[in-house]
Amino acid sequence: MPERVFLGWHRPFLGLLTEWLLARREELPGMLVVVPTAQAGRLLREALAEAAGGLLAPRVVTPGHFLHTEEAAPEAIELLAWVEVLESIGDWSPYAAAFPLPPGEDEAPGWAMGLAKSLTGVRKSLQENALMLADAARRLGKTVEGERWEALAALEVKVEQQLKRWRFESRSRVVARGTEIDATRRIVLAGVPDFPAAVVRHLSEAIVLIGAPGSEAGLFDEFGRPVVGWTERKIAWPESGSVTLTADPRQQAAEAMQIAATAGTSSDDLVLGSADEATAGELVRAFGRSGWVLHDPAHLPPAPLKAWLAAWRQFVSRPDAAEAIDLLGYAETGALIGGKRAQRVMALSAARDQWLARDRDDLQRIATVTSRNPEALQLAEETLESLQRHRAVFLREGAHAGLSRLLERIDPRGERSGAIFEWLDATASVAEEVRREPGLWIDLLCSTLPEGTVVPPEDRVLDIQGWLELFHEPGKHLIVCGMNEGLVPGRASSDAWLPEGTRRLLGLSHDAARHARDAYLLTAMIEVRRNDGRVDLLLAKTGSDGDVLLPSRLLLATDEGELPLRVKKLFREIEPPDSSLAWTLDEIWRWKPPVIDKEPRIGVTTFADYLACPFRFYLKHIAGMSEPDPERVEWNQRDFGNVAHIIVERWALDGEAKDFSKEAAIEAWVHEELDRVIAERFGSKVPLAIRIQRESMRQRLSWFARIQAGERERGWQIAEVETKFELDIDGVTVVGRVDRIERHDDGRRRVLDYKTGTTAGPVESSHRTGIVASTRFPAHLENVPQILCTGSDGKPKRWKNLQVALYSAALGDVDELGYFQLGATEGDVKLSLWDGFSIADRDSALACARWIVGQVKNQVFWPPAEKVDFDDYAVLELGRSLGESVTWKGGAA
Repeated sequence: MPERVFLGWHRPFLGLLTEWLLARREELPGMLVVVPTAQAGRLLREALAEAAGGLLAPRVVTPGHFLHTEEAAPEAIELLAWVEVLESIGDWSPYAAAFPLPPGEDEAPGWAMGLAKSLTGVRKSLQENALMLADAARRLGKTVEGERWEALAALEVKVEQQLKRWRFESRSRVVARGTEIDATRRIVLAGVPDFPAAVVRHLSEAIVLIGAPGSEAGLFDEFGRPVVGWTERKIAWPESGSVTLTADPRQQAAEAMQIAATAGTSSDDLVLGSADEATAGELVRAFGRSGWVLHDPAHLPPAPLKAWLAAWRQFVSRPDAAEAIDLLGYAETGALIGGKRAQRVMALSAARDQWLARDRDDLQRIATVTSRNPEALQLAEETLESLQRHRAVFLREGAHAGLSRLLERIDPRGERSGAIFEWLDATASVAEEVRREPGLWIDLLCSTLPEGTVVPPEDRVLDIQGWLELFHEPGKHLIVCGMNEGLVPGRASSDAWLPEGTRRLLGLSHDAARHARDAYLLTAMIEVRRNDGRVDLLLAKTGSDGDVLLPSRLLLATDEGELPLRVKKLFREIEPPDSSLAWTLDEIWRWKPPVIDKEPRIGVTTFADYLACPFRFYLKHIAGMSEPDPERVEWNQRDFGNVAHIIVERWALDGEAKDFSKEAAIEAWVHEELDRVIAERFGSKVPLAIRIQRESMRQRLSWFARIQAGERERGWQIAEVETKFELDIDGVTVVGRVDRIERHDDGRRRVLDYKTGTTAGPVESSHRTGIVASTRFPAHLENVPQILCTGSDGKPKRWKNLQVALYSAALGDVDELGYFQLGATEGDVKLSLWDGFSIADRDSALACARWIVGQVKNQVFWPPAEKVDFDDYAVLELGRSLGESVTWKGGAA
């Protein structure tokens, strides 16, 4: 039988434990001291060293020491065995009790990996009581769960047989068989309130040190674990200290800092803990702002290279531009492509944004049909070619050899890849027997790599302890955050295989046991500081994700008389920490765009942008800011219009086709050219969304053919296509391109611009808008007579677009101006002419253009318009207006 020793709780447990051990210093080398966590072990070793200097210290371990199994199969091998077994089952009827619907049917590839992880998780939970699935099935045989567990046990047999063929033994079997413990050492359980049931077999002769007075002996079992009686006891709130309700983790951390500062507690006397990971991170930041360097031992970074491996796995599965961009986001990839990661990402992103390029084949096709930015296209293609070359070698050599080669390149010194090479060595023998695609091995690797380690900062003054470590901390002032239900005590099991009732029947940890344990720990931590110390408990109403949190049931453990007061305090309404702060936009909160001074060269189509908003004009045409959309899978309005323009331009450049007067001939030509353009960009694998849009464009082109045939019959003939021009306006070059210039058999001359958008209305109303008594001009257009004009109806108007009007100024005598609209409906495919356009209109447009040129030359791009029809820069407004969210240091209106 274990020997129980009650050390009391008149002062912190660590001091009592150290005294008890030092009183038996001659026996220490033969002791195996068991503490609840590795952090508690560190505290004990430091306390012994400080109290006694150089002595032969005992061996200090955690309960997991008794379940250590070096000879068991690696986790990845056991996971693979489950995958192999699950995928090998053709008839699931023998397992219908566990799987009424056969797994794998109508599911995506990889279903077996997800199910394997679930079942290995069940087996790992059962190891807590040294059980296998077969043992659990026997225990549950007479319950409603019996048949289900028998089915799982039958699968387990197949998995164990598979592991045996690979010359391995599962960890579950090794734990169930039991491990040998050095019998020469005396086991001392030092303040361990909870441990796996499988450990009990090693503790029959242990000394159990309990941090409580002997008067509480009836509330502990023979191994020092709190019994259910603790859940029925009242827990007195700290007399010296507080219980504080906060809004969220951030405010909770700020309150903890304020409590420590007000109390004037030194770092040597302060114990800081959190049962909530989110609050622990906030504590690091809150105390850091006040000069305290804190360390959160529970916050472990992911395994080195794990994120890169996941990105590489995606590229191996799909070697496209999108996956390459994700892969280039990691510095390690630079070793595979010769650097220039940023430039390569920009080149690939631009190709995807401008051309919807998906892969290397698309890039090669695009390079043959455009002369625009060939260097970027070449860099993008070279990037994919280089990565695909490494991928081909990886696939040819297999995951193990291929990963070894890659790791030697991206981590030549082996500073971050040691754990991966160990994993590769441990699984190499099975990889030779099991032929699996490399992606699965990477999935196994990422699933089973241990978490990374973190080196505590040398200048730290305090560690943030977890809930179980706090009992071993000796400081006089204890601050505990995260006193919410689901955190203290921990959340009840949500595992569909192991609900709380099943866990009880199987002798696994369950909610009642955790409740008793945590009730004892909280009571003890308050009692050890009742006469000489302070305890502050904090909780939040909402978590970091906004979910509503409840107070821990431990804070409500009181009698009926006091309960209403506690409920009133813990459930009261509380304002968010920033609810009383008025938002003010001073300079520090405003975005400051760069002031760019470059020689202006204005496009004829951009005057409309300045008239709409000078600052948005600056962002778009001077700063070159735009919001890319490389993730789209279909044409946007720009893409659709560009393709339509290419088709009708090529048609008009065909000397024979442009003079077709028959609708069928024109239709056949443009339809064939549409298919050719699609093939140039997408090859034979055209995405579904593009195929749908292709048919929409095919319909528009049919309507175009009908209108064009009619115009040719009426004597209009195409003379020039895509004609470039330049205008010099006050020393600034204004450039443009006319889509189509026609001549009539009678000598008249007509200029047309293609419009594919759905918003193109009559030409005149697209260029100027009416003015009435109530018209309110945008601030940048107030008192600017150059924008005013008279419409063809004789009414006052103002310019909002100058494009077609300036065609007249650039091309000389023009008899007709207008649009050839290629709208979405049959009625929207038509000619729209500017009736009544005059020399006075041309001169007025030139005057307006001259004013805009002057503004641009003088860098007048402020103030921004309050309202615009289409806003490409709404994301910069921060929910306000550009005028409020931006500080402009350039010219002012």
